[in-house]
Amino acid sequence: MANIFVKGQKFAQTALALLRKQVKAPGLFTYKFGIADFKGAEGDVVNIKRPAVLVAREKPWRGDDAIVVDRLANSKIQVTLNRHIYSAVALSPEEETLDEIDYVRDVQAPQVAAILDFFENILVGALRAAAFVFGVTYNVASSNEKEKDPRKVAIQARKLAQKAHWPLGGRYWLVGANVSAEIASYEKLLDVDTSGVPEALREGVVGRLAGFTIIELDALGDDESYFVHETAIASANVAPAVPNGVAKGGGVAAGNGLAVTQLWDYDSTYMKDRSIVHAFAGATAVLDPEQNPDGSIVRDENDAVVLKFQRAIKVTFGAGGSEKASYTVTITGTPTGGTFTLTIDGQTTDAIAYNASNADIAKEINELTGVSGASVSGGTFPGNAKTVTFNERVATFTATGSFTGGTSPSIAVA
Repeated sequence: MANIFVKGQKFAQTALALLRKQVKAPGLFTYKFGIADFKGAEGDVVNIKRPAVLVAREKPWRGDDAIVVDRLANSKIQVTLNRHIYSAVALSPEEETLDEIDYVRDVQAPQVAAILDFFENILVGALRAAAFVFGVTYNVASSNEKEKDPRKVAIQARKLAQKAHWPLGGRYWLVGANVSAEIASYEKLLDVDTSGVPEALREGVVGRLAGFTIIELDALGDDESYFVHETAIASANVAPAVPNGVAKGGGVAAGNGLAVTQLWDYDSTYMKDRSIVHAFAGATAVLDPEQNPDGSIVRDENDAVVLKFQRAIKVTFGAGGSEKASYTVTITGTPTGGTFTLTIDGQTTDAIAYNASNADIAKEINELTGVSGASVSGGTFPGNAKTVTFNERVATFTATGSFTGGTSPSIAVA
């Protein structure tokens, strides 16, 4: 399809910025990796070794108790360069000869902006696809003050952030258009000194609550919302090398610390000049070792460190359908043996003994991807009901029993 350049009409270029959405996410997240990191990397993957995490212990005064010898919990962040973004435009001889075309204004600038838009969607996509372990609800129609008041929602998120040991700086509440509109009408919203906010984000600042700078992102859905730390997503960006076969080409600073490569050549088959802007990109959620209440590191049955996404908190905006954070599990029929499994948002635990303790049940639940810090309370199974409480709202929670003895034993979740 031919390009559309209207001859004979003059346009005010200063208005173009109003027609483009603001690209903000690349300027938000601070873990960025480039060509120096990926050259020679096997599988185009960079492994960033994180410092070991240890917990100090106390020996009884004048006691002879044996000490606990901890092992170093080594883990790493993996960032993969696996997306090739491009924008290609061809110009016919007629367009170049007869139409009023400025290469930078009409070709290069829109191509670079398109690449930036795409890169922002990659970053937001990595956040959206992450397996969250923390969640809060913001529902202005709720009768619960903790859900309807945005400041109290932010305070709940702050509590979870403290639990996950977020640094005090670099905390953001990212919001879509509908969430932004609700927060903006809150009378106690605090003003923000944007001097410390990345420049690309300043126009989207809504305000500040409970230590979070609230920023509206165009790449988010209208009802989408997350509390994040600036290190929650690691991004990768490499400007491809210029091929020897092109007429000319070179790197272009795309803004927000990103780089792209622009190529120019001539397609003699169709007698058209071509402009191609492209970049290599990637993004991943940054996972951290899960810790027990005493600070020690959680390991799975294979003795590997359990990693969970704890640097962001998902916000359920509105009622959230049937999702909730607390469920009751009941076994009936007084079985004398057997096992059961629990399925949470499509993931199923290993078999759990019919008379398992609260700690054992919680351990199996917390080994599931996207679950961390879930607690179990209640009397001894199978004679008593158990309450399972999560850090975020869970959409589906079911149980399947394989019991022996008793009278038609079964297990139910409510």
